[in-house]
Amino acid sequence: MRIRTRTVRWWTFVGPNPSVPCVHDGTVYVVGLRVWAVEAADGLVRWSTSEIGHLAAPAASGDTVYVAGQGRYGGNKFYALDTADGRVRWRRRIPAVSLTSPVVADGLVHHVDGSRHLRTFDAATGRRRRRVRYRRGGANLAGPVLADGTLYVVEDGGTVRALDPATGAVRWQRPTGVDGAVTPLVHDGTLYLGGRHHREVHALDAATGEQRWSAWPYLVRGGFDTTPAIHGDTLYIAGSDSRLYALNATTGKARWRVTADSSIRSAPVVADGKVYFGTRLGQVWAIRADNGQVRWQAKAGGDVRSLAVADGRVHVCSDTHLYTLDA
Repeated sequence: MRIRTRTVRWWTFVGPNPSVPCVHDGTVYVVGLRVWAVEAADGLVRWSTSEIGHLAAPAASGDTVYVAGQGRYGGNKFYALDTADGRVRWRRRIPAVSLTSPVVADGLVHHVDGSRHLRTFDAATGRRRRRVRYRRGGANLAGPVLADGTLYVVEDGGTVRALDPATGAVRWQRPTGVDGAVTPLVHDGTLYLGGRHHREVHALDAATGEQRWSAWPYLVRGGFDTTPAIHGDTLYIAGSDSRLYALNATTGKARWRVTADSSIRSAPVVADGKVYFGTRLGQVWAIRADNGQVRWQAKAGGDVRSLAVADGRVHVCSDTHLYTLDA
């Protein structure tokens, strides 16, 4: 079988170790050396702000971009920026660096940092609503997830907590033993969770926390460094062993796997019946979601850290650049 290829439409330098791209109203927002706002269609830089830079991915809602970063003169802060020009609407000091994206809903911004707290701000004014201590462990790579009126957070040791987003009250909590937990996926009443140092994938009832299944995909080596993706009744999760695993989302039973050219750094993304992911050697893969057949590959250049798919385009962040190609 001849594998089709794709060529890059445009690219732009964004600085070392850029964040996961956020696509909102035709604009791609990325945090690298600074925050960048880039036109998704042609790569034109709309604005950038040198005051802020670091690793945490931004989140956009309405006419505001929310991001945790480091100020020009040091210090960790949380910012709300105007999508039109990058103007700072409000900023709040935070005690520790953040590595994850916030979530925005119902006038609130929920944010996890490295100080063992979930912080909630008023989205319009930045006034702090609450601070909930919920975790232990080292650098946290599990961001908050909001689904069906519940906010889910995971500590580094694998304990999952379901919180009331308005009050911070704990609805349930459950230890999973997942070491180095990453941001979970919540879909259709089920929470799916893997970890960087843990070979099992867990599925919990999102309403009660009861375990539905745990699975150890056949021949998996290492752990799962990224958030899973789902399409229909199939769960996709990238292993640190250069393989993408497809599991039955209801039972956890392995269906098939695809071996990539090198380790998979980006979380898989499903769109239009295809699963997209990128690898350490700079290759972007698009495979059929139903059977794992490779549809096309593209060389983006550099180590592919993350990607996002929107409006027929794949936006890819390497170790220094933002690339865009046709989906």
